[in-house]
Amino acid sequence: MATNHWPTAIALLLVGVVGYVAAVAEFVFVASLRSGRLPVRSYVRANLRRAGWLMAFRAALILGAIAVVAAVVAATVGITQPPAAGELTDSDILLIGVTAAVAAVGWLVTSTLTNAFVVPIMQYEHRGPLGAWRRFTRAISGHWTAVAVFLLVAVVISMVVGVALFILSFFAMTIGGLLLVGGGVLVTESVPALEPVVAAGVIAGYLGYRYVVSLIRAPVRSYLRYYALLLLGDVEPSLAMITDDLTGGSDTTEGSSAGTAVVETEPDDGADNSNPGDDTADSNAGGDETATKPQVGDDDETTADDETATTE
Repeated sequence: MATNHWPTAIALLLVGVVGYVAAVAEFVFVASLRSGRLPVRSYVRANLRRAGWLMAFRAALILGAIAVVAAVVAATVGITQPPAAGELTDSDILLIGVTAAVAAVGWLVTSTLTNAFVVPIMQYEHRGPLGAWRRFTRAISGHWTAVAVFLLVAVVISMVVGVALFILSFFAMTIGGLLLVGGGVLVTESVPALEPVVAAGVIAGYLGYRYVVSLIRAPVRSYLRYYALLLLGDVEPSLAMITDDLTGGSDTTEGSSAGTAVVETEPDDGADNSNPGDDTADSNAGGDETATKPQVGDDDETTADDETATTE
């Protein structure tokens, strides 16, 4: 029995590892955009804990969307004795389809806002995902039109890039399928002992393909992230994370639009610091300390994160 389930276990483990690495990369990417540098080692070390909570938050979003669709399917077609496909009415099919579409759009919007706005706040103010979401909703209150415009721009650009990548992926996957999968099947049929080697080759080929896709998407992602960071700084000066050195602004605007000397002047409700995964428990637990906490550089932030993790 265990032998029959080991491919599923390995697949789930691989998904978890890739998801965690992707979460770490989100914070490293934001930190590099803020600083204009990329000391990967220090940025990775500083964001290991945050990445774990971000991965858990993303998993919760996906499971929540699936649960909504599953609940509607169960209520419509039943669980113990589901009807055949031909017995489903048009209204049942429409209800399930609309629910799936709403769940997919909700997940996409929430995921986009999390990556663009919540992840930077998590890093900048040492918050967990829920606390960062509360901070984002407070900061953007009254400016939802600007957020809607950002989402529209993100969707249009992503669709254009997606079409180009689809064409590229079609040829890449076709050639890869013929060479790797087809050739791998022939090899494993001739020499079954080479199955691990073939599997490793398929994984390596997929990772290489993803690397090329990431290189193509990097300029678009950078543009959208800068857009989001500048938008946060415009609507909430205490969340201005891009310095004038990167934007080319003058020194006279440093206090208002670039890096500020304060993080947040409004009192916190206390829930953020008790949120699971919140790194503010030691660094900004007091309201007065938070109000006067100086903005630190990325290297200093890395050291602070390491000291916080050690004391915890």
